[in-house]
Amino acid sequence: MVEPSCKQVEKMIPSFLKGEMDKRTEKQFLFHVDRCQSCHEELSIQFLVTEGMQRLENGDTFDLNKELRMRMQTQKRHLHLLDSLQKGLYATQAVAILAAVLILLIVVL
Repeated sequence: MVEPSCKQVEKMIPSFLKGEMDKRTEKQFLFHVDRCQSCHEELSIQFLVTEGMQRLENGDTFDLNKELRMRMQTQKRHLHLLDSLQKGLYATQAVAILAAVLILLIVVL
């Protein structure tokens, strides 16, 4: 996995906040943001500005820092689940291929 630069990550923030990021890019994005304080702060600022303005206009009460942490955790769990399902699918396919090869060997021999 090639980790994006801070400049690339900062450009990705609006896509992440809108939920418009493909899963591979999102995984790289979250990996970087978890390890880079500067990018994490930029994500927090942009989240606070975009969500906060809307909430203030609506008169809602909110804890945007908590909401951002929850959104990131949810996305990480979702990505982990997708990875697990994909690995399970590969294992199932491998077993099916092995069974087919064994059947062919039995028939041929």
